[in-house]
Amino acid sequence: MIAELLNPHDLLVLGQAALPFATDEPERALDIVSAVIEVSLLTWFFYMLLRFLHGKAGLAVFKGVLITISAILLTLAAMYVLIGISFPRLQVAGVYMAPFLIVVLVVLFQPELRRGFRRVSEVGGQRGRSLPGQLGDLALAFRSLARRQTGALVVFERQTGIKGVQDTGVPLDAALSGAMLESIFYPRSPLHDGGVIVREGRIVAACCMLPLTETTLLDHELGTRHRAAIGVTEDSDAVAVVVSEETGRIALAHRGQLHVVEDLDALEETLAEFLEGSE
Repeated sequence: MIAELLNPHDLLVLGQAALPFATDEPERALDIVSAVIEVSLLTWFFYMLLRFLHGKAGLAVFKGVLITISAILLTLAAMYVLIGISFPRLQVAGVYMAPFLIVVLVVLFQPELRRGFRRVSEVGGQRGRSLPGQLGDLALAFRSLARRQTGALVVFERQTGIKGVQDTGVPLDAALSGAMLESIFYPRSPLHDGGVIVREGRIVAACCMLPLTETTLLDHELGTRHRAAIGVTEDSDAVAVVVSEETGRIALAHRGQLHVVEDLDALEETLAEFLEGSE
């Protein structure tokens, strides 16, 4: 009888009033999922940002900017709470200055941004040609240089080109071999200072000036060769092999990380891992 007195619209309103979860619950569930996704993305973004800047000069700049902005905001908020003074002009200025602040940050972090975008472009790309038949000969030459404590720095170019570094040295076009490397790094050789660039199994330049790393996390005992090896691998996916003139130890640099070779007998396998292995 009651159903006959009510029209369909009234029945729909009564049904929604009696069962609010029928319309509210899906929206709440979507809001929760959206919030979880947003928080996860922001957390991942800031984690990767801090991890990428860790140990670099850009991290100090980032901390300085963040501390300065936080101090200004906290001071203004405290004055508003304690004294009741608002700053509408500063709010308007902040809105209009935000785009300029973004440009300033891009300029300050230009080296870090360049490295980041370069690494993104390397994902899924072709690597440099492997050296399966030469690794044994190269390992023998590096061990020989290490025994004589002859300093050496060899950079193997992979996917990312390092033509700018190559142009700082003496152009060559020589087949890669252990004997060639030993002759180049002979102390009385005019090409022994600086780094050697290897591309697709050939030596394309020697006596190259490599960029030094700006990281603050290195051991103070590491010399210029090690800092140069790390520096060139920060800006590219190249692999650098460095022989210390002071200690005779061999180390490999990749992705801005220095890996000391503890077992010289396994040097060939280590070279294969870095030059032909996964990223």
